[in-house]
Amino acid sequence: MQEKLRQSEYFDAVAYRDPMHPVVSAYADPKIEFIRQHVSLTGQILDVGCGNGIFTLRLVNAAATVTGLDYSRHLLCQNTHSALVCGDATTLPFSDGSFDVAFEANVLHHVPDRERVIQEMARTTRRYVVLLEPNRYNPLMFAFSLAVRAERGGLKSCMSRLEAEVARCGLRVVKTLATGMISQNNTPAPLIPILKRFDRPIWWGEYLILIAEKTRMADA
Repeated sequence: MQEKLRQSEYFDAVAYRDPMHPVVSAYADPKIEFIRQHVSLTGQILDVGCGNGIFTLRLVNAAATVTGLDYSRHLLCQNTHSALVCGDATTLPFSDGSFDVAFEANVLHHVPDRERVIQEMARTTRRYVVLLEPNRYNPLMFAFSLAVRAERGGLKSCMSRLEAEVARCGLRVVKTLATGMISQNNTPAPLIPILKRFDRPIWWGEYLILIAEKTRMADA
């Protein structure tokens, strides 16, 4: 409970850029495009830790019906999407198989029980779970995680850990990617033309994307 309170206070104080800010678009759009290549972003999608709507609004634009959930009422007030729920990612208030895709961005490294969140995402989706997390092997991300107490979970965030966690939750990895050098909140806009060159597979990229699907055993 103390950790949740600390994280809530952190997110209440963070000033996020507008979801359609040029830097945010440069950060988020390539990731949505990669996911779209492997997952049909239609039907019902759950955006876990939706925050101010960075990915919520882009998932809606992909022709999906999106429900956003976040623990922070402060961030939800900044999200212009209509279908929003204030709730805990470790106890999602949705029935089994309510969604076609359960998506999260930058949630797992903020929670103590990461696998509980993945299990809940797997429970509420009919097929896909998509995870987007920081990469500790990126020097800038490692330094940021070290400097900001609420981001310390990023020091242990790596692809091998994500793969092991989803496997223990009964999910099968479909596709993974380490990519990018653009941070939605910290990257100066003038650097975007240069940093966009890193929107490709690079093992030390700032962010990790893991797409997983439910196995037949998990569905049974």
